[in-house]
Amino acid sequence: MALLDFQRNYYQLFDLPQEFLLDQAQLGARYRQLQMELHPDRYASASAHEQRLAVQYSALVNAAYTALRKPLDRAVYLLELAGMGSEEISGQQVDGGFLIAQMELREKLESMTSMVDPQTALDHLITEIGEDVIELQGAFSVAYSAGEFPKAAAACVKMQYLDKLLLEAEILETSLLDG
Repeated sequence: MALLDFQRNYYQLFDLPQEFLLDQAQLGARYRQLQMELHPDRYASASAHEQRLAVQYSALVNAAYTALRKPLDRAVYLLELAGMGSEEISGQQVDGGFLIAQMELREKLESMTSMVDPQTALDHLITEIGEDVIELQGAFSVAYSAGEFPKAAAACVKMQYLDKLLLEAEILETSLLDG
């Protein structure tokens, strides 16, 4: 069994540049390759030590893939690599205009069920939130690449707000489709 260095970060593990924007196809291909090499089933007849290592390696590969696959998780991970703790990230100030916009979006979401055509309105809202998320991902990428970590963290916090709102919108969409 090839030994993995547990001290390597997820980007190093996947042989990827330590950047926010990732080639998802490359990430997926490397994940499948590592899983083929390190999956515990391949070591079923190996020693107990090698079996434990295979389980640990597989868990590390899964954790790395999970963190790098989703933009919000990847942003948080990058900030952690830059030395920011979760409290420092979540403690970033968010401008009042953004918070007001969030309240307006939340009010729209809460009023969806009383609309004549809630599905169409919800589709538009989900699109609007998605566009805002993409804009914030770009802002995060620029700030992170420039080493402006507090600014990147502020964009990350905004992405967290929108991610939660998008999840709530998708839950409502599911209930509308099922109802």
